[in-house]
Amino acid sequence: MLPEDALPAPDVAGTVEVWRAWRVLRRDGGYVLASVIKPTIWPQHKALQAQCLHVRSPLSWLCRRRPHAAPEPDCECGIYAAGLELVGDYLDEAAMPPAVARVLGRVALWGTVVECERGFRAASAYPVQIYVPADARGRNRRGTSEVAEGLAAYGVPVELLGVRCADAPHVLARQAA
Repeated sequence: MLPEDALPAPDVAGTVEVWRAWRVLRRDGGYVLASVIKPTIWPQHKALQAQCLHVRSPLSWLCRRRPHAAPEPDCECGIYAAGLELVGDYLDEAAMPPAVARVLGRVALWGTVVECERGFRAASAYPVQIYVPADARGRNRRGTSEVAEGLAAYGVPVELLGVRCADAPHVLARQAA
């Protein structure tokens, strides 16, 4: 019998590699990856650590929701990533907040990883490879080559794709098959 304070064994040892989309923002003369939905900047050369960004209202004590480590199975917190078939939904420029560009890529998830309805939510993540579609440019219309060169600061392969954002998931899925 395990002691009460024993931690359960993880479901997966190591990392889980899946896909996600990012907005690209200009910061301090360079380019950074940012969440499509939340105001989160992905740091360069170190893992992004999840935090619960659940909005706490003055009445949150009624819900009995306490501060917790992310991802919590009963919350929506964590770093999201999904299968390639779902990533295209997050590349639509009209649905995104303003950005220099929009890109997609493979990301490694580790720590606590929770499978959810639209993919996975994790405690820690870092890009493994970044793909810059031909029409990745956002409202600022920076060149895709300039964006790709700037994202090389993450220290992972960055590849220019000769296809539009809408077609990128399909093309990458065919390449992977």
